[in-house]
Amino acid sequence: MSNEFLCPCCGEKTIYALGDYEICPVCNWEDDPVQSREPDFTGGANQMSLNEAKEAFKDGRKVE
Repeated sequence: MSNEFLCPCCGEKTIYALGDYEICPVCNWEDDPVQSREPDFTGGANQMSLNEAKEAFKDGRKVE
């Protein structure tokens, strides 16, 4: 089975179904549909907002 969707955080093709709370094996982002719709929202499935996580991943820091 091939991966179909890009991770909203790192952009790698690691997600089978968007919004199903899958955890990306590349960056550790949990695919939260609320945080995907509202990328500045913190306190969802991830401690960081999606925008914070993208910046952290780009800078080589841990995504939480």
